[in-house]
Amino acid sequence: MAVALPIHRLPWLRSLAVVVSLGIILGLFAARAVPQIQHRSPERLTQVEMQNLELMSMTQADLDPDFTLSFSEPLRRMIPHRTDGLVQPLWPWMAAWMGDGTDLVNVMQGTGLFRLGMAGGFLLLLGIICARLFSLPAALWVVLMGAIHGLLPVLPYFTGESLHQITLVILWLACLQAMRQNSLWVYAAIGGIGAVAWLSEARLVLPIILVFLIVATLRAVWGWAAAHFAVQPRRSLWLWRNHWLGSLMLVASFLVVAGPRLSDAHERFGDAFFTHADHARWLSDAKSAQDWMESHRDAESLRRVPVLDRPSMTNTLSSESLPHILERLRRGAWLLTRPMADALRPLAGMLAVVLLLAVLLQTGVAAASHAGQKLHPETATVVLFTCAALLSCLITACWDAQVLPVRYARALILPIALSLAWAAEALISRARRRGSRRLLIQGYQALMWLILVWTALSARLQEV
Repeated sequence: MAVALPIHRLPWLRSLAVVVSLGIILGLFAARAVPQIQHRSPERLTQVEMQNLELMSMTQADLDPDFTLSFSEPLRRMIPHRTDGLVQPLWPWMAAWMGDGTDLVNVMQGTGLFRLGMAGGFLLLLGIICARLFSLPAALWVVLMGAIHGLLPVLPYFTGESLHQITLVILWLACLQAMRQNSLWVYAAIGGIGAVAWLSEARLVLPIILVFLIVATLRAVWGWAAAHFAVQPRRSLWLWRNHWLGSLMLVASFLVVAGPRLSDAHERFGDAFFTHADHARWLSDAKSAQDWMESHRDAESLRRVPVLDRPSMTNTLSSESLPHILERLRRGAWLLTRPMADALRPLAGMLAVVLLLAVLLQTGVAAASHAGQKLHPETATVVLFTCAALLSCLITACWDAQVLPVRYARALILPIALSLAWAAEALISRARRRGSRRLLIQGYQALMWLILVWTALSARLQEV
């Protein structure tokens, strides 16, 4: 990762600034979240929240096992596995440990405060790590974006969205690390963390893992070709031989963690990876999608529909013209970006900073004279994965927006912010190592403080 710039001459003063700044951000985050949690009444629950509560009640029986007749089956059922095709099992399973569901008010507030503590602890840890690796304004901006635009809008809801955002960030960082140095344990971590993220929300995880495997495979093929045909093969921490065994470890660790849920879904729906969204997203409007999900709740109802008549990507794309597909994506993009406009503006500003730094590094700074002044050898692979993964997730969300709720797309805000800050810090670090003018470093710091203040003020105006 990038080195924090500049290193302050008084480390204790910088540490004090980090602690105070994070305290202010997390304090404001809690001050805005607590009233929303307390005012969340059972009468105002959404359909997804009601299904989470129903699944939580069903999970209660699993947490009181009877080992008199069997040991393995009750133990297996204690692991998160129940799904109704719409709600994933992890959050109802966690909530079942916190209450029995008889007093909905206490359940809502108790689990809401738990989500708040979980999110606050994650943001604190993220802020400390970023402050050690990034400049102070960049680290605070990442935490602020995750707190205000990522976690806060989903925190009051009795769903697994908060947990999903946290696990998705960890999965994202693991994939970036594997793009830079593909140790075998990182592959196993991606599979395990990806399974946990998928058990909380299904729609973003598999596209990210699939893109990771495709990009890593392309990198492995390139590494094999370079090792066998290049005149002077360069050394790299990315070993193409590790990829094949690592991919098996990724799949194995994913199946180990998600296995009980896959088994339950196969038993109930005839498809281990079944989710209603995979079918409903290919319908033309929200009412058709809702009717489909309500009328196909088990394997028997699904079997009554011929395979060729089921909503699927093949049937939809083969029957729709390209202009109609593009128009649906355009409408979906509008529906997706409208509620997240306050988050997109700071992200666009940060992207402009990254592009400006990239241009200046190529045109206004001396060329690199040794390895320490160059970008990371796997920069191209990291950028390819980042762009491809985000593009696949955004296309999925834009397509879904016309027929399904897409609040899950807020889980992308923190990975995007983290990636942009990482890129900016890496570029300015290389510029400093190449002896760039002090004005460039100071200008970058000033821009970062301006973006941080802008983000904070826009969040404040949104509250007002």
